[in-house]
Amino acid sequence: MRCKLLLVIGLFFFTNSALADGVDGCNQALEAGDAAKAMTQAQEALPSAVNKREAYLCLGRAAGELGKHEEALAALQSAEKLSAQPVERIIALTLLGNQYREAKNTPQAIEAYRQSLEIARAEKNTGFELINLNQLGAALEKSGEAGSALEQYQLGLKLAANDNERADSHARIAAANSLLGQHDKAIEHQLKSVLFEERAGDFNHYAYANIELGRICLVAKQYADAEKWLGKFLGAIAEAGDSYWQAKARFMLAQVKSAKGAGNEAKSEFSQARAMAQRIGANQLLGEINKAESAAAM
Repeated sequence: MRCKLLLVIGLFFFTNSALADGVDGCNQALEAGDAAKAMTQAQEALPSAVNKREAYLCLGRAAGELGKHEEALAALQSAEKLSAQPVERIIALTLLGNQYREAKNTPQAIEAYRQSLEIARAEKNTGFELINLNQLGAALEKSGEAGSALEQYQLGLKLAANDNERADSHARIAAANSLLGQHDKAIEHQLKSVLFEERAGDFNHYAYANIELGRICLVAKQYADAEKWLGKFLGAIAEAGDSYWQAKARFMLAQVKSAKGAGNEAKSEFSQARAMAQRIGANQLLGEINKAESAAAM
Protein backbone atom coordinates (compact mmCIF):
# COMPACT_ATOMS: atom_id res chain seq x y z
CA MET A 1 0.00 0.00 0.00
CA ARG A 2 0.95 3.58 -0.61
CA CYS A 3 1.80 4.35 3.02
CA LYS A 4 4.66 1.87 2.91
CA LEU A 5 6.18 3.83 0.02
CA LEU A 6 5.62 7.12 1.85
CA LEU A 7 7.37 5.63 4.88
CA VAL A 8 10.45 4.75 2.84
CA ILE A 9 10.55 8.20 1.23
CA GLY A 10 10.02 9.99 4.54
CA LEU A 11 12.71 8.01 6.30
CA PHE A 12 15.12 8.59 3.44
CA PHE A 13 14.85 12.34 3.78
CA PHE A 14 15.28 12.18 7.54
CA THR A 15 18.25 9.82 7.41
CA ASN A 16 19.86 11.81 4.63
CA SER A 17 20.47 14.73 7.00
CA ALA A 18 24.08 13.83 7.85
CA LEU A 19 25.74 12.67 4.67
CA ALA A 20 29.07 14.43 5.07
CA ASP A 21 30.85 11.78 7.16
CA GLY A 22 31.01 8.85 4.75
CA VAL A 23 27.50 7.51 5.24
CA ASP A 24 26.43 9.10 1.97
CA GLY A 25 27.82 6.13 0.01
CA CYS A 26 25.53 3.76 1.88
CA ASN A 27 22.45 5.93 1.39
CA GLN A 28 23.21 6.46 -2.29
CA ALA A 29 23.66 2.72 -2.84
CA LEU A 30 20.37 2.03 -1.09
CA GLU A 31 18.63 4.63 -3.23
CA ALA A 32 20.09 2.92 -6.31
CA GLY A 33 18.79 -0.46 -5.12
CA ASP A 34 22.19 -2.00 -4.36
CA ALA A 35 21.77 -3.25 -0.79
CA ALA A 36 24.97 -5.30 -0.81
CA LYS A 37 27.06 -2.28 -1.73
CA ALA A 38 25.17 -0.17 0.81
CA MET A 39 25.96 -2.65 3.57
CA THR A 40 29.66 -2.64 2.69
CA GLN A 41 29.71 1.17 2.59
CA ALA A 42 28.06 1.37 6.03
CA GLN A 43 30.46 -1.14 7.56
CA GLU A 44 33.43 0.80 6.19
CA ALA A 45 32.00 4.13 7.38
CA LEU A 46 31.16 3.03 10.93
CA PRO A 47 34.66 3.14 12.55
CA SER A 48 35.25 6.77 11.57
CA ALA A 49 31.68 8.02 11.20
CA VAL A 50 31.00 11.30 12.98
CA ASN A 51 27.33 10.39 13.21
CA LYS A 52 27.30 6.68 13.99
CA ARG A 53 23.53 6.69 14.33
CA GLU A 54 23.18 7.47 10.62
CA ALA A 55 25.63 4.69 9.76
CA TYR A 56 23.76 2.17 11.91
CA LEU A 57 20.44 3.19 10.36
CA CYS A 58 21.73 2.67 6.85
CA LEU A 59 23.44 -0.58 7.83
CA GLY A 60 20.20 -1.85 9.36
CA ARG A 61 18.15 -1.00 6.30
CA ALA A 62 20.69 -2.56 3.94
CA ALA A 63 21.03 -5.74 5.99
CA GLY A 64 17.26 -6.00 6.20
CA GLU A 65 16.88 -5.79 2.43
CA LEU A 66 19.41 -8.63 2.13
CA GLY A 67 17.42 -10.78 4.57
CA LYS A 68 20.13 -10.59 7.24
CA HIS A 69 17.64 -9.97 10.01
CA GLU A 70 19.90 -10.44 13.05
CA GLU A 71 22.46 -7.96 11.72
CA ALA A 72 19.70 -5.55 10.75
CA LEU A 73 18.08 -5.70 14.17
CA ALA A 74 21.40 -5.24 15.98
CA ALA A 75 22.24 -2.19 13.87
CA LEU A 76 18.81 -0.60 14.30
CA GLN A 77 18.87 -1.24 18.04
CA SER A 78 22.23 0.59 18.17
CA ALA A 79 20.74 3.45 16.16
CA GLU A 80 17.79 3.69 18.56
CA LYS A 81 20.13 3.88 21.56
CA LEU A 82 22.03 6.72 19.87
CA SER A 83 18.84 8.66 19.04
CA ALA A 84 18.75 11.84 21.10
CA GLN A 85 15.80 13.71 19.56
CA PRO A 86 12.20 12.42 19.63
CA VAL A 87 11.93 12.29 15.83
CA GLU A 88 15.14 10.26 15.72
CA ARG A 89 13.65 7.72 18.12
CA ILE A 90 10.43 7.62 16.08
CA ILE A 91 12.39 6.77 12.93
CA ALA A 92 14.58 4.14 14.59
CA LEU A 93 11.65 2.45 16.33
CA THR A 94 9.55 2.42 13.16
CA LEU A 95 12.40 0.84 11.22
CA LEU A 96 12.84 -1.67 14.05
CA GLY A 97 9.17 -2.54 13.81
CA ASN A 98 9.51 -3.09 10.07
CA GLN A 99 12.51 -5.35 10.56
CA TYR A 100 10.81 -7.37 13.30
CA ARG A 101 7.93 -7.94 10.87
CA GLU A 102 10.34 -9.07 8.17
CA ALA A 103 11.89 -11.47 10.69
CA LYS A 104 8.38 -12.76 11.48
CA ASN A 105 8.58 -11.53 15.07
CA THR A 106 5.18 -9.85 15.09
CA PRO A 107 4.88 -9.27 18.86
CA GLN A 108 8.14 -7.30 18.93
CA ALA A 109 7.06 -5.39 15.82
CA ILE A 110 3.81 -4.39 17.53
CA GLU A 111 5.71 -3.21 20.61
CA ALA A 112 8.15 -1.12 18.52
CA TYR A 113 5.32 0.53 16.57
CA ARG A 114 3.44 1.29 19.79
CA GLN A 115 6.50 2.96 21.29
CA SER A 116 7.04 5.00 18.14
CA LEU A 117 3.35 5.93 18.04
CA GLU A 118 3.44 7.11 21.65
CA ILE A 119 6.35 9.44 20.92
CA ALA A 120 4.74 10.73 17.71
CA ARG A 121 1.58 11.59 19.63
CA ALA A 122 3.52 13.32 22.39
CA GLU A 123 5.32 15.37 19.74
CA LYS A 124 2.07 16.04 17.85
CA ASN A 125 3.76 14.66 14.73
CA THR A 126 0.65 13.60 12.81
CA GLY A 127 2.64 12.39 9.80
CA PHE A 128 4.49 9.74 11.78
CA GLU A 129 1.40 9.08 13.89
CA LEU A 130 -0.44 8.06 10.70
CA ILE A 131 2.47 5.92 9.53
CA ASN A 132 2.70 4.08 12.84
CA LEU A 133 -1.05 3.57 13.11
CA ASN A 134 -1.00 1.93 9.70
CA GLN A 135 2.12 -0.13 10.42
CA LEU A 136 0.71 -1.21 13.77
CA GLY A 137 -2.57 -2.12 12.09
CA ALA A 138 -0.76 -4.21 9.49
CA ALA A 139 1.17 -6.07 12.21
CA LEU A 140 -2.02 -6.72 14.19
CA GLU A 141 -3.76 -7.90 11.02
CA LYS A 142 -0.90 -10.30 10.34
CA SER A 143 -1.22 -11.72 13.85
CA GLY A 144 -4.91 -12.45 13.28
CA GLU A 145 -6.26 -9.44 15.19
CA ALA A 146 -8.29 -7.90 12.37
CA GLY A 147 -10.63 -6.09 14.79
CA SER A 148 -7.76 -4.33 16.54
CA ALA A 149 -6.16 -3.58 13.16
CA LEU A 150 -9.40 -1.97 11.99
CA GLU A 151 -9.36 0.35 15.01
CA GLN A 152 -5.87 1.60 14.09
CA TYR A 153 -6.84 2.15 10.46
CA GLN A 154 -9.95 4.10 11.47
CA LEU A 155 -7.84 6.35 13.68
CA GLY A 156 -5.42 6.77 10.80
CA LEU A 157 -8.17 7.86 8.42
CA LYS A 158 -8.91 10.82 10.70
CA LEU A 159 -5.30 11.95 10.25
CA ALA A 160 -5.14 11.48 6.47
CA ALA A 161 -4.12 14.85 5.04
CA ASN A 162 -4.67 14.34 1.31
CA ASP A 163 -6.52 12.15 -1.17
CA ASN A 164 -3.62 9.72 -1.56
CA GLU A 165 -3.54 9.07 2.18
CA ARG A 166 -7.35 8.81 2.27
CA ALA A 167 -7.26 6.24 -0.53
CA ASP A 168 -4.72 4.18 1.39
CA SER A 169 -6.68 4.41 4.66
CA HIS A 170 -9.96 3.40 3.05
CA ALA A 171 -8.24 0.44 1.38
CA ARG A 172 -6.84 -0.73 4.71
CA ILE A 173 -10.23 -0.36 6.40
CA ALA A 174 -11.83 -2.30 3.55
CA ALA A 175 -9.34 -5.17 3.85
CA ALA A 176 -9.84 -5.43 7.62
CA ASN A 177 -13.63 -5.37 7.27
CA SER A 178 -13.39 -8.08 4.63
CA LEU A 179 -11.40 -10.28 7.01
CA LEU A 180 -14.06 -9.70 9.68
CA GLY A 181 -16.82 -10.76 7.28
CA GLN A 182 -18.28 -7.24 7.25
CA HIS A 183 -18.63 -7.31 3.49
CA ASP A 184 -20.92 -4.34 2.88
CA LYS A 185 -18.58 -2.05 4.84
CA ALA A 186 -15.57 -3.56 3.05
CA ILE A 187 -17.06 -2.82 -0.37
CA GLU A 188 -18.14 0.68 0.72
CA HIS A 189 -14.62 1.63 1.81
CA GLN A 190 -12.91 0.00 -1.17
CA LEU A 191 -15.18 1.96 -3.51
CA LYS A 192 -14.07 5.13 -1.74
CA SER A 193 -10.46 4.06 -2.22
CA VAL A 194 -11.08 3.58 -5.95
CA LEU A 195 -12.64 7.05 -6.22
CA PHE A 196 -9.76 8.74 -4.38
CA GLU A 197 -7.22 6.86 -6.51
CA GLU A 198 -9.05 7.87 -9.67
CA ARG A 199 -8.89 11.50 -8.57
CA ALA A 200 -5.39 11.71 -7.12
CA GLY A 201 -3.48 8.45 -7.56
CA ASP A 202 -1.20 7.23 -10.29
CA PHE A 203 -2.36 4.57 -12.73
CA ASN A 204 -0.87 1.61 -10.86
CA HIS A 205 -2.54 2.56 -7.58
CA TYR A 206 -5.84 3.12 -9.37
CA ALA A 207 -5.56 -0.25 -11.11
CA TYR A 208 -4.67 -2.09 -7.91
CA ALA A 209 -7.64 -0.50 -6.10
CA ASN A 210 -10.00 -1.77 -8.81
CA ILE A 211 -8.60 -5.31 -8.70
CA GLU A 212 -8.91 -5.28 -4.91
CA LEU A 213 -12.53 -4.16 -5.21
CA GLY A 214 -13.18 -7.18 -7.42
CA ARG A 215 -11.45 -9.46 -4.90
CA ILE A 216 -13.46 -8.11 -1.97
CA CYS A 217 -16.72 -8.60 -3.91
CA LEU A 218 -15.59 -12.14 -4.74
CA VAL A 219 -14.93 -12.93 -1.06
CA ALA A 220 -18.38 -11.47 -0.25
CA LYS A 221 -19.91 -13.74 -2.94
CA GLN A 222 -21.37 -10.67 -4.55
CA TYR A 223 -20.52 -11.93 -8.00
CA ALA A 224 -22.73 -9.55 -9.99
CA ASP A 225 -21.03 -6.55 -8.35
CA ALA A 226 -17.59 -8.07 -8.95
CA GLU A 227 -18.41 -8.54 -12.64
CA LYS A 228 -19.80 -5.01 -12.88
CA TRP A 229 -16.77 -3.28 -11.38
CA LEU A 230 -14.20 -5.47 -13.15
CA GLY A 231 -16.04 -4.99 -16.44
CA LYS A 232 -15.98 -1.23 -15.99
CA PHE A 233 -12.28 -1.34 -15.17
CA LEU A 234 -11.51 -3.54 -18.18
CA GLY A 235 -13.12 -0.91 -20.39
CA ALA A 236 -10.84 1.76 -18.96
CA ILE A 237 -7.76 -0.45 -19.07
CA ALA A 238 -8.32 -1.31 -22.73
CA GLU A 239 -8.09 2.39 -23.57
CA ALA A 240 -4.89 2.69 -21.53
CA GLY A 241 -3.38 -0.31 -23.32
CA ASP A 242 -1.76 -1.77 -20.19
CA SER A 243 -1.50 -5.52 -20.74
CA TYR A 244 -0.31 -6.33 -17.22
CA TRP A 245 -3.32 -4.84 -15.46
CA GLN A 246 -5.64 -6.17 -18.13
CA ALA A 247 -4.26 -9.65 -17.42
CA LYS A 248 -4.72 -9.11 -13.67
CA ALA A 249 -8.33 -7.96 -14.18
CA ARG A 250 -9.18 -10.90 -16.44
CA PHE A 251 -7.55 -13.26 -13.94
CA MET A 252 -9.75 -11.87 -11.18
CA LEU A 253 -12.80 -12.03 -13.43
CA ALA A 254 -11.97 -15.68 -14.21
CA GLN A 255 -12.01 -16.46 -10.49
CA VAL A 256 -15.38 -14.73 -10.13
CA LYS A 257 -16.82 -16.69 -13.07
CA SER A 258 -15.49 -19.93 -11.61
CA ALA A 259 -16.92 -19.18 -8.15
CA LYS A 260 -20.40 -18.54 -9.60
CA GLY A 261 -20.26 -21.79 -11.58
CA ALA A 262 -19.83 -20.31 -15.07
CA GLY A 263 -17.14 -22.78 -16.06
CA ASN A 264 -16.90 -22.01 -19.78
CA GLU A 265 -16.76 -18.26 -19.20
CA ALA A 266 -14.12 -18.78 -16.52
CA LYS A 267 -12.06 -20.90 -18.92
CA SER A 268 -12.17 -18.13 -21.51
CA GLU A 269 -11.05 -15.49 -19.00
CA PHE A 270 -8.24 -17.71 -17.69
CA SER A 271 -7.07 -18.27 -21.28
CA GLN A 272 -7.03 -14.55 -22.10
CA ALA A 273 -5.25 -13.69 -18.87
CA ARG A 274 -2.64 -16.39 -19.44
CA ALA A 275 -1.98 -15.29 -23.03
CA MET A 276 -1.42 -11.69 -21.92
CA ALA A 277 0.85 -12.71 -19.05
CA GLN A 278 2.91 -14.89 -21.40
CA ARG A 279 3.20 -12.13 -23.98
CA ILE A 280 4.64 -9.61 -21.52
CA GLY A 281 6.76 -12.11 -19.59
CA ALA A 282 4.88 -11.71 -16.29
CA ASN A 283 6.05 -15.06 -14.98
CA GLN A 284 4.89 -14.67 -11.40
CA LEU A 285 1.40 -13.71 -12.54
CA LEU A 286 1.46 -16.57 -15.03
CA GLY A 287 2.21 -19.02 -12.23
CA GLU A 288 -0.68 -17.67 -10.16
CA ILE A 289 -3.05 -17.99 -13.11
CA ASN A 290 -2.03 -21.60 -13.83
CA LYS A 291 -2.33 -22.55 -10.16
CA ALA A 292 -5.77 -20.98 -9.79
CA GLU A 293 -7.05 -22.54 -13.02
CA SER A 294 -5.86 -25.98 -11.93
CA ALA A 295 -7.60 -25.56 -8.57
CA ALA A 296 -10.80 -24.43 -10.28
CA ALA A 297 -10.77 -27.52 -12.51
CA MET A 298 -10.63 -29.93 -9.54
